[in-house]
Amino acid sequence: MAEPGLILPPVHRREELARSWTRSATAASYIPRSADEIESLLLELVDQLLAILGAERFSMSAGLSIGHRLVSEGFIDPTALTATITSLSDGLLADLARTPDNDLAKRTMSLLGAVSAGYADGLRAYTLTQQEEVKQALFNAVLRAEHNLRGTENRFREVFTSSATGIVITNLDGMCIEANPALAAILDVKQDRLPGRVLTDIFQDEVGGDVMAPYRRILDGELARVHEHRKLRKENGEVAWVLFAISLLRDGAGDPAYFVTMAQDVTELHLLQDRLGHQLLYDALTGLPNRQCFRTKLESALERAETDTTITLCCLNLDAFSLVNNSLGHAVGDRLLQTVARRLEEATANEDALVARIGGDEFAVLVEDSPKTPDIGELIGSITAELEAPEYIDGHGVAVGASVGAVRRQAGGALTATELFRAADAALRKAKATGRRQWAGFHEEEDRANVEFARLASSLPAAWELGELAVELEPVVRLSDREPVGARAVFSWSEADHATVLRLAERTGWSVHIGPLLLREACRRFAGSPGVLRVQLTRNQSVDADLVRAVRSALWDGGLEADRLEVSLDAGALHDELGDARDNLEVLNDIGVRVGLCGVTGGPLDLELVSTTGVRSVTLSPALGAGSPVLAVETARTVEVLSAFGATSSVLDVPSADAADWWASIGVATGQGGVFVSH
Repeated sequence: MAEPGLILPPVHRREELARSWTRSATAASYIPRSADEIESLLLELVDQLLAILGAERFSMSAGLSIGHRLVSEGFIDPTALTATITSLSDGLLADLARTPDNDLAKRTMSLLGAVSAGYADGLRAYTLTQQEEVKQALFNAVLRAEHNLRGTENRFREVFTSSATGIVITNLDGMCIEANPALAAILDVKQDRLPGRVLTDIFQDEVGGDVMAPYRRILDGELARVHEHRKLRKENGEVAWVLFAISLLRDGAGDPAYFVTMAQDVTELHLLQDRLGHQLLYDALTGLPNRQCFRTKLESALERAETDTTITLCCLNLDAFSLVNNSLGHAVGDRLLQTVARRLEEATANEDALVARIGGDEFAVLVEDSPKTPDIGELIGSITAELEAPEYIDGHGVAVGASVGAVRRQAGGALTATELFRAADAALRKAKATGRRQWAGFHEEEDRANVEFARLASSLPAAWELGELAVELEPVVRLSDREPVGARAVFSWSEADHATVLRLAERTGWSVHIGPLLLREACRRFAGSPGVLRVQLTRNQSVDADLVRAVRSALWDGGLEADRLEVSLDAGALHDELGDARDNLEVLNDIGVRVGLCGVTGGPLDLELVSTTGVRSVTLSPALGAGSPVLAVETARTVEVLSAFGATSSVLDVPSADAADWWASIGVATGQGGVFVSH
């Protein structure tokens, strides 16, 4: 099974991918097979690739095997590998245009890198085998020279001249006696210019290594042959990566006579591996480091920083960037991202800074502070000011703002890259919660509270599964005489009260899942009790398209009559006309369920909603009450108006008997929670 959150590979397009691969490979190079045989082979390899990408535990070893397999099946021209990597990357990542940086993309690039590495290893083995065969042919030709000199010479000449591998024969001092056309082509020099030149002149090592060292080791008997990579400078100034195989030829008496050096040009393969490595660490669109590369560089910065210096990390999220994509197209959006990347680098050009793209519309800026580095507010101000100027793309003046989370910490100590990243991300979430184009710093006290809140939120499903989170019934009491008239369904958990549980569930979206469970359990437990069962829903629960079905199911399973259930919808969700909130109110009313409102503050929209929907029960917002003379008067007026519309009012969590008396005095009918829990 695939890991959570992983986008599955495009298995449905396996045959299309195999055909595309076949077309690309056969167009790029000659493969000694029929088209049908090639397509059948590549379809098998496509299935293996898709299985690797979709596996629970991702392993690149199978990618190495596939690279070896390509060489063994005749894909020995490096252009076939280039075509293979291009076709597979386009096909496997075709569904990821909007999210270029996710787990499937990382898996795909790692797997293609493994295929490339396996191909390189297989081609190297193939080349060495060919080289050994050529060397052996040369050696055998010399042994048979006395018996069939002319035939041997002809065979040697054919192998030497037509071989795709570069060959040079030198004396023991390294002077070229003869070189074949392939070697001249690799070095981009005329063939007749090679004889008489020494190896140090022919093979100009780009890194300044000792070219003759391996020849001396072979001559001294330390090694029988040498295989090595060298980076050479060609006659035209270009660089070539060459795989060498060096061995010694002996004369009839067994004494060393000549060196034979064979050279295979692997420049294209080397460049392809470099490109794949770059793609794994850098964003293809902007050229900036990606999240993985940025984290590595952040760790390095923390390690080398002096203990008396500070480091600043800013995480940026572009505000409403999706509007650009949706209205002007992804091409404009991509160019805007490139503009943002360039401007971030310009804004921090005077600092020792690193800019990275760590997500679709998320960037990070790392600053190794100096005495001239401004405070965080000024630094962020210069960054956001740079972004606000419009960029004119295809006639559209486009600009985006950014929300920024920033953290500045003393280097050294136990500070880790993960902790610093998490702190900046927490600050970014705080900034986004404040509003668009805002920034926020990191505060440890707030963070501890947020971490605890997140811990509780993530614990809810397990708490329900283990029975630690349960449904209880609290009495709904008539305030005039303190007599119970029904019950209210609430959650009971040792970690948090009912209201906090609902906030936790709303934060994660789990409230939509737990709502039907609350309804079903409450109806089952209340079925034999007198009065009305009251269930008050959150904003997300109120807009749920499956709410009516959940209510019907709960009534049926619990054996409760519809008119003994009161479902209170969130007033804000109805005002905003979110989801199916309006439809839910009407349908619940049609099937005989009592429909109420919760979170009512008595504003004009609340009153209009009560007057037009036939709602007959409202639960007042905890913001109302007798907290001040003005608030007491306005609360009493709200209750009076609601009563005039035929709606009865109820309050939550009444703290004391005196408070209950006050609520009763202004006409509130019932109270729930608080002092009445132990009633």
